[in-house]
Amino acid sequence: IGGLVGFLRSLGYVTRIFDPTRVIVVWDGKGGSGNRQNIDPNYKAQRASSRITHWGLYDTREEEQEALINQLLRTKDYLECLPLQQIVMEKLEADDIMAWIAKKASASNVKKCTIVSSDKDFLQLVDDTVEVYAPVKKKTFTKDNIFDELKVLPENYNIVKALTGDNSDNLQGVKGLGIKTIVSEFPKLLTEKTDLNYVYTVAEEKLEGKKIFAKIIHEWDRVETNFQLMDLHISSLDDKEKKHVNEVINSPVPDLQTGAFLRLLEKDKIEGITKNTESWLENYRGLTTVK
Repeated sequence: IGGLVGFLRSLGYVTRIFDPTRVIVVWDGKGGSGNRQNIDPNYKAQRASSRITHWGLYDTREEEQEALINQLLRTKDYLECLPLQQIVMEKLEADDIMAWIAKKASASNVKKCTIVSSDKDFLQLVDDTVEVYAPVKKKTFTKDNIFDELKVLPENYNIVKALTGDNSDNLQGVKGLGIKTIVSEFPKLLTEKTDLNYVYTVAEEKLEGKKIFAKIIHEWDRVETNFQLMDLHISSLDDKEKKHVNEVINSPVPDLQTGAFLRLLEKDKIEGITKNTESWLENYRGLTTVK
């Protein structure tokens, strides 16, 4: 039950500190990584072969995965009792849905949209409306502090990631290229929104200089693929999928079902999410429907 209880405690914590008007929990859909794996078969390939982590509890990785899936399904049961909404769609990763909701909020009259995730890909979306809370660091990245973290404008961060790669997604970058070289040789990334063409042009102009520029040109197909896989500004949702998300986020917030939540705890023989679960549940009474 560690994953279930840990998730709910984290959810209660961020709900309390941010005091939102609406909470949306987004899950990866079945086959969600498929579209990106069609572009690059290496995308997240290492996760399918990752080793067992709970050696004392399970004999095989399959047993561990089954336990994890059961916890995820049970977590959804608990969330059904809370005044929040859940979204999951086949062939879509949670990132795609979350990014689209954030971009939609940024273009509307929503005062603030907080993405809760440790995935640094979301940092490219930070602007006047969108902020990212990293639960591991317990730090909120906003337009006021994001530059110190990224060293470039957030809207150019996907260019940096395309060049350097992402080990967590098994995406290789240009070997030997780091953030210090990037900010030094591509200064526009620090001052104005730009694109990959700018990087290629600079690398081509300086081809006879440092070896790193020849590496960038040589690995350009990889850079373009990385950019396509990491860019969250252009939505991969089709019109039908966008309509469904709109219907969910504009529908009335469900009522808090305290009794049903406590019965689940009793059935699962969980003493409580905190020392006072009823008080923990009170965090959710302030949630209202956004008009």
